[in-house]
Amino acid sequence: MMTCRPAAPALAVLLFACGFSASVQATPLMVDGLIAHRVAPGDTLEQIARQYLGDHRLWPELQSFNRVSNPLHLQPGFTLRFPDRLLQMATASVEYVRGSAVAITPARRSSDSQAPAAAQRRNVQAGEVLQEGDHLQLDANSFVSVRLADGSLVRVQAQSDVQLQQMRRRGRAGSLQSVLELQSGALDASVTPQPASQRRFEIRTPVASTSVRGTRFNVQADATGRTITAVDEGSVAVASAAPNTRQMTVLDAGQGLAVTAEAGVGVPSALLPAPDLSALPERFEDAHWLDILWPAIAGAQRYQLQVARDAQFSQVLRSAASDTTQQRFAALDDGNYFLALRAIDAQGIPGRLAQRSIRIKSQPVPPLYQSPVAAGVIAQGAGALQCTTVPGAVAYRIQVAGSAGFASPLLDSRVDGECQLSVAALPAGAYQWRAASIRSTPTDAADQGPFAAGQAFTVATPPPEMRANDLVLGMQNDSTQLSWPGQPGQSFRLMVASDLAFNAVQHDAVLQEPRWAASALPPGRYYVQLQIIDSNGLRSRFSAPREFAAGNTVRDGSGASLRTGTDLPLHRQ
Repeated sequence: MMTCRPAAPALAVLLFACGFSASVQATPLMVDGLIAHRVAPGDTLEQIARQYLGDHRLWPELQSFNRVSNPLHLQPGFTLRFPDRLLQMATASVEYVRGSAVAITPARRSSDSQAPAAAQRRNVQAGEVLQEGDHLQLDANSFVSVRLADGSLVRVQAQSDVQLQQMRRRGRAGSLQSVLELQSGALDASVTPQPASQRRFEIRTPVASTSVRGTRFNVQADATGRTITAVDEGSVAVASAAPNTRQMTVLDAGQGLAVTAEAGVGVPSALLPAPDLSALPERFEDAHWLDILWPAIAGAQRYQLQVARDAQFSQVLRSAASDTTQQRFAALDDGNYFLALRAIDAQGIPGRLAQRSIRIKSQPVPPLYQSPVAAGVIAQGAGALQCTTVPGAVAYRIQVAGSAGFASPLLDSRVDGECQLSVAALPAGAYQWRAASIRSTPTDAADQGPFAAGQAFTVATPPPEMRANDLVLGMQNDSTQLSWPGQPGQSFRLMVASDLAFNAVQHDAVLQEPRWAASALPPGRYYVQLQIIDSNGLRSRFSAPREFAAGNTVRDGSGASLRTGTDLPLHRQ
């Protein structure tokens, strides 16, 4: 048995995994960049070339590289080696792109010229095929998912620079041999399970290299020069490739560590626990923002959040790091999504993954409240709730609730056309109401949007109508004076007209005191009516009209005003 290790990278630390036993031993396919095959009885170079290289005609390459003197007689037990460059090239496909990402195909020599062809730079598009040697460079707020030929999924995170350094296939349809070079940024990989001796999957950074099978893990090359690895599933081994050392550490699922060129491989540590997402709402209804809040995790320095279309997070739509236990994203279209959250410890190692589905339903937007105002008061027996119209809405749903809340609404009505609902039947008391818009779909089904936040209002009994005989008419300095009883906090609307039907209104004012002088009126006969306004703004009915005369009064010899048969002062015309 031979110690399993990948080809050494240019710099100091290796990180890999390959079918571990307790002693971390395995029969490798790759040893220092070479394919190794132990000869069995009956093997021929043609058979081995067909098995590994997909073409029996390449057997002279095997003979030359291994200095086989007699190709017809291979010694059983002999280890045959040949460079992995002889494997057939494979490709990868871009499954999803968000944001700005660039693919760079390096300069290569053309088949009919000794001069290298120019490098090609292009915007990454979903569905395009990537070749061995291609570079991917992502801007901030970008994301790309790449599917390798064996089904493994590589999620390239924002602000990453990664090269598909090697993509080779063992035989015509054999296992994939993949090496990715991560210069900066982060990758999250889900590797398709295969026997350890049948595949190679390696991610290299400036200080580390990762090779796995049947594993989900993530690797980050941060700005400080560290490589950080956390394992969600499977096992990963970390081995220093510094000169004169082969230190190895095995990471199991739920462990992570940091690697630096100076200190080498760090000590494995348990990942922080997954955050609790159970308190998140089932539906998010804000048309402008997606607000996520969660409880703190002890030891967390920050948190990493992502929102994706799919549970595999191959189509990430929103991604952010937060120093607090809340994050606000720009809203997404209505639909079902998946949320992922990790706590990150002081070493920068991401913790265990918390994931749950969420639903966004923000359309059609709810109407705005018009009347009553927030915490406003409406009159018992005559009140109505009013809200704005919403473009595209064909109806509205209005609910009114008491102390039990909207789980048991007192009123729950669909209203077509205008957004308004009479609450004349409600008794005096404290209430809250809310409204939602309803639009029709192409199938004529009703599509209701979210409710607006509940708004409080009060139904109160309006003040009683003033009685006609409560109005007192008097004279002061030859001017008619009107007075009436009032209560603290009340104001009064006084209307004066020259006709009983109040079509010719001469004076209309709100008074703060229960009195008024008719000195500004020209001489003549008038009618007056009063309305009481209480401290809540509720108004009584107008009182019955009372007739009075304005102008200079006629006095007798004693100076007393002469009065009419209806006891009104007699005025000069």
